[in-house]
Amino acid sequence: MTYRLQRVRELTGYDPADPADQLPLMVAVTGARLLDWPATALTTE
Repeated sequence: MTYRLQRVRELTGYDPADPADQLPLMVAVTGARLLDWPATALTTE
């Protein structure tokens, strides 16, 4: 679990342990789930 949290920090620049960074991460995860990402390819039209 620690590896994954460190990886999130490296890839996004957001720290999951910082309350100020938790909201943008939660919004991103919720959006991905609503779009069924990555199971469904996202298209740009």
